[in-house]
Amino acid sequence: MIDSNHLKANRLPMRVPKHVVETRRSRLAELLLGRGYLPISQLCEELGVSEATARRDLSALEKEERITRTYGGALGEFNATFTSFRERIRQNSDAKSAMARIAVSLIRPGMSVYLDAGTTIFSVAQELRRNLPPDLVLITNNLALLETLGSLAGAKTVLLGGQLLERQSVLLGQEAVKAVSSQNIDLAFLSAQAINQQGLWNSQSDVVKLQQAVIRKATHSCFCLDRSKLGRTAPEHLANWTTVRMVVSDLTRPEFRQAGIQLKPDILFSTHP
Repeated sequence: MIDSNHLKANRLPMRVPKHVVETRRSRLAELLLGRGYLPISQLCEELGVSEATARRDLSALEKEERITRTYGGALGEFNATFTSFRERIRQNSDAKSAMARIAVSLIRPGMSVYLDAGTTIFSVAQELRRNLPPDLVLITNNLALLETLGSLAGAKTVLLGGQLLERQSVLLGQEAVKAVSSQNIDLAFLSAQAINQQGLWNSQSDVVKLQQAVIRKATHSCFCLDRSKLGRTAPEHLANWTTVRMVVSDLTRPEFRQAGIQLKPDILFSTHP
């Protein structure tokens, strides 16, 4: 007589067809590409797999150099393949410097000011080194801005916590979103990767989640938009034009209208020649 318990104990694990495994791993890579950092628990929920299976898939994708592993989750190709922060700094530098001078003119003594991780905002930080209103609190998730502003006398600089993306010089993820909730923000300077008729867009969901948390927390938010972003597309929607109250740009109002973008009549709008 065959012992059924013996059969159960010695049963071989079911072998999943190779094409099913490859399809699942491709789906995993797509999730990480679109959303950046994802914790293991969320990966399991999205894919309907166990934690052990998710970790095996992550290890396989890492060996194929399709992702970069991090503690508790993974970073997709955003950090590895998106143009690095240092490379982007050099683009349209003259226009960004002129926009930065306008942006700094909006800052008043004693304000708490948030500066996001865009390269135009980095130019704002550089302008603050030359023209610093007194008694500011400067808040950022950008390591390059921390280096630029951290040594300034007469200003307090706060770096938000979060998941480090070294190549992009930023801290992102749920920790960064939570950190925003504890800050008082009078004025936030924000950037976008693309602007079109549908609104403002950015390159990655965690970037947008943090920006949207900042917008909810800030008394005033100002978008710094250079003309290279006009008519472009990006994966994640950031804001509709109806919600935008302040813009600093090297684009004129007629240029926005020609692109089919309707700015609110009462918007605070500044441009440079």
